[in-house]
Amino acid sequence: MTPRTLHAKYQMLLEALDGTPRDLARLTKCVDDGAALIRPAPDQWCIKDVIAHLAEVEVKYRARFVRIVEQDNPREPHIQPDPAAHDLTKDVKDLIDVFAAERATTTNYLRGLTHQQWLRTCVHETLGVTKLRRQVEILIGHDNEHLAQIVSIREFIEKQKA
Repeated sequence: MTPRTLHAKYQMLLEALDGTPRDLARLTKCVDDGAALIRPAPDQWCIKDVIAHLAEVEVKYRARFVRIVEQDNPREPHIQPDPAAHDLTKDVKDLIDVFAAERATTTNYLRGLTHQQWLRTCVHETLGVTKLRRQVEILIGHDNEHLAQIVSIREFIEKQKA
């Protein structure tokens, strides 16, 4: 494999990460702050919860990426959500801006890594030995799950209006 091909693989992952803040803005552009607090059920999250969660988890994933690069096979726990950390007083745009800034910091860090650093490993609590690249793929999957969650919440909101 040539370095150019490897760069293209990592670039594709970075483009996916870069797209999430834009997707959030697109999915929420017609959602006012009152609607962004609607929960489909008492034990479910509202749109603001989802966005705040993404920002909270971003910091934790970036710290994980740094540990993987700087330490030999660090042990990594499963990242648990912390709804108590969600600041629902911020408006949707501000929440997205916080997430976008955190995500930009993450992608800037990842862009500076060498091929060998992308291949470094950790020992994940539930996955076992896994590479940094796989952890990035998992973060992309996490983004996609929560984007789909926002779509579902919006559908619920629209049904309530009808």
